[in-house]
Amino acid sequence: MVLFLFLLLALSSLTGNLSAAADQLSVKQDQAHLRAGCADDTSVLIALPAGTALELRYVMAGETSPCYKVKARMAGRTMEGYLSAASIDGLETFDKGLKNAAVANGIGASNANTASPPAPAFKAKAFGRGVSQVVVAQAQEWIEQNQPAKALELLETEVRKFKDPNLLALAGYAAWRADDTRRALELWDESLKLAPNPQIEDLFKRVERERANDQSGERLYGVRVVLRYEASVVPSDTARQMLSVVDATYARVSSQLGCTTNERIPTIVQSRDAYLKTTNAAEWSGGLYDGRIHIPAMTGQAMTADAERVLAHETTHACLSLLGHWPSWLQEGMAQKLSGETMHPQTRARLAALAKEGKLPKLENLEGDWSHLDSEHAYLAYGLALAAVEKLYETLDTNGVRNLLRNPEQLSTVSANLDKQIGL
Repeated sequence: MVLFLFLLLALSSLTGNLSAAADQLSVKQDQAHLRAGCADDTSVLIALPAGTALELRYVMAGETSPCYKVKARMAGRTMEGYLSAASIDGLETFDKGLKNAAVANGIGASNANTASPPAPAFKAKAFGRGVSQVVVAQAQEWIEQNQPAKALELLETEVRKFKDPNLLALAGYAAWRADDTRRALELWDESLKLAPNPQIEDLFKRVERERANDQSGERLYGVRVVLRYEASVVPSDTARQMLSVVDATYARVSSQLGCTTNERIPTIVQSRDAYLKTTNAAEWSGGLYDGRIHIPAMTGQAMTADAERVLAHETTHACLSLLGHWPSWLQEGMAQKLSGETMHPQTRARLAALAKEGKLPKLENLEGDWSHLDSEHAYLAYGLALAAVEKLYETLDTNGVRNLLRNPEQLSTVSANLDKQIGL
């Protein structure tokens, strides 16, 4: 799974001093606008009086003027929305505590399972008598090449001939990756009735939860993407703009990296609540790619520069995944750079200080699934990934990076050199 970073301020995981600082946060000036989103043109939910107690949820990382998701507590009533940094009193003390907590806890990558498990791996002898091994091998190759719809069409022919549990399981995986969750559940249900399989049982439960919470039924088709969106959240005009952004981003990134696809990439836009429930992503995440692009949206979502960056970030992940399997630091660093994200000076300074103290991990150790990193570790891991990719482009230029992606065996040597160049 690959994610776009929002810095979640997970107060329960930080030090006591930070929690104390968080308790002192409040609205700075009278009539501060609590908005439905970060952009100045999003609707105002309520005008908050000065002194209103606040609980921070997350901040959009990389912003020149940060925007915070907050809970405002007043007279027994709680409201959630967005405030600018200028509207919050006590942030200086809180931010200092956040940085200290990050150093105290160190930086490391989680070994948690990824949100996009690999296709079921079956040897030829795992399939019943009569099942075409040629068909199975071709389908597995197409799934690997991110052509699941093509694989599903091929497997459906075999499924009609043979009720083999492993064949059904593989066809269900192809259906899921092709964004046909209904068919995936049908195929897996048949498979599990014939033979138990823990991996398929886990997938079945996951996709069953996804389908139960997903309300995104409207579809728009672009050149290289199909956009499925929640009409009650995203206006149709915004959905069309999103479609154009993903198509244009794919064309741009593809020209730089050389990724190609014969199938449209599913892009799912839904309410933030539905996004969290269907993907099981960390609350700080603002987007996810698991073979399909997932984007959370606010009710009445309008296309903003922030929304474009999120879409571009996840589209870059999709493009990279068409070229192969890459370490987390390269995936996340490339997605940040090619979506136009820049590192905040404070983040750069913090990384430099940690490098000087010998507290940064080597890039090869930033593996596994970042979705379960706590917020301060995620913040620094994403910063380190972007710093590494910036240095990569300085060293190799665009053509050199493209060549590297065609020669992945060179990556270990390159990452070791980057460790030295960024002070590890």
